[in-house]
Amino acid sequence: MDEYLKEKDKRIAYGRKEKKILRIFVLSVIFLIFGMYIFDDYFRPVKVDERIDKNSIHYATDLYYSDGRYYDKYLNKQEKKFYLKMFKDLKKVKKKTTFKYEDYQCNNFGECFQMLVKVYDVILMEHPDLFWYRVSQVEEYDDTTFVVRHDYVTTNKLTIKMTERKLLRRIDELAKKLRRKNDYDTIKRVYTWLGKDKDYSFLITRKDGTAWSALLSDDSVCAGFAAASQLLFQRLNIDSMLVVGNTTDAHAWNFVKLDDGYYWYDSTVGGSLEYEDAKFYDGLFFENIDYKYTVSIIDLGDIKFGSKYIER
Repeated sequence: MDEYLKEKDKRIAYGRKEKKILRIFVLSVIFLIFGMYIFDDYFRPVKVDERIDKNSIHYATDLYYSDGRYYDKYLNKQEKKFYLKMFKDLKKVKKKTTFKYEDYQCNNFGECFQMLVKVYDVILMEHPDLFWYRVSQVEEYDDTTFVVRHDYVTTNKLTIKMTERKLLRRIDELAKKLRRKNDYDTIKRVYTWLGKDKDYSFLITRKDGTAWSALLSDDSVCAGFAAASQLLFQRLNIDSMLVVGNTTDAHAWNFVKLDDGYYWYDSTVGGSLEYEDAKFYDGLFFENIDYKYTVSIIDLGDIKFGSKYIER
């Protein structure tokens, strides 16, 4: 009887040991998979664009190099001052910015408001990498000052930093996947991927309108499509411009450069249609003949447009 009990105790102890080993093994596999996921998304080494200068007035993140083309060409001295103050607050994720009319030589609120509208457009065009920023609007004003409130996807700086890491690696991954032997095919591949993989969002969320939504979520709106395209094109060494303006409503798209000039590129068109739709590629390499697109700020006369690849 004693021998039987001893043997039974041994089997029980052995069974417990087996279960413990199995639990440790399962947990190890889970931690390994989780660790690989974290490493791939957040810590996998990725080469950052060597042009990025963290001391530049235009630096925001490691995702994008802004050359200040709109800032330099389309803003006057006071508008540049206004831009830098607002841009600095957006980088710091401040909820509000207060402007004094006298600091920007505004005679009244109306003049400063027009400056805000122009600077807001320039910030959007210069910085597709401000993925945590959504929109700004006037909260209050009096005879001497006005307050602008900023709306963000998140104000958590750790979340922003971790998302920047994830976006950096996502862009790197997509660049390798979408790159083709020539710029024409690469641009078309970026357009196709965004159009097929992402849906146009009719139910607006906090991320919509940012590269965050277009690169890490399933849907977006025009500003998100344009920002994602711009980030990808720079990573793929394709000369492009992010543009804001109007179609039937406020809109954002890009200009992309091929060998004979710039082309109109609007990936939102693809995202709004099914891939099988005959009009899916209507947003790729087209002419603005019927003037459906009107741009903000930019002088189109300064841009050399191409025609070689239209209706190819």
